[in-house]
Amino acid sequence: MQAEYTIRTAVIADSEAIAAVHIQSWRETYPGIMPQQRLDSMNLERSTKHWQANISGAFTVLVAEVEGRIVGFASGGDNHENQDCETGIGNVCDCELGALYLLKEFHGRGFGKALFIRFVELMKQEKRRTMIVWVAEKNLSTGFYAAMGGELADRKILMVCEVPISVLGFKYVF
Repeated sequence: MQAEYTIRTAVIADSEAIAAVHIQSWRETYPGIMPQQRLDSMNLERSTKHWQANISGAFTVLVAEVEGRIVGFASGGDNHENQDCETGIGNVCDCELGALYLLKEFHGRGFGKALFIRFVELMKQEKRRTMIVWVAEKNLSTGFYAAMGGELADRKILMVCEVPISVLGFKYVF
């Protein structure tokens, strides 16, 4: 049976729960992809402050909630220029979905799709027409972003703890 869930705009009071999901989902998703040093250094207090700033700033932050518990989130807004993209296509998009994470136990239930769709709806309301999503090449969610209609349009190397991580850019046109 599918759990009832809500997709809603985040509020400051959600910051710690979002930070906890961020940290746990990274630790579930990125072993062997991101340097262990980066995963080990994730800190709830620092991450909570980061999310407080994002929610009160110019970012769009959404949460997926099940029975009052935040189990996932999406965040993004203005696109950020990257210097070392292969094609540069990622730099000319109107907006960026910078993060979409769910706790592993909630994968495959449609929550990620619902977060993605709601984020796109909000970007369309802001008259944005193109979006980029950057995903670590070894992340299994690359299939999700392709299934959501993304076109592999760019690539870059992200340095994380002095380790090069290959990242793919999926472009969406609304």
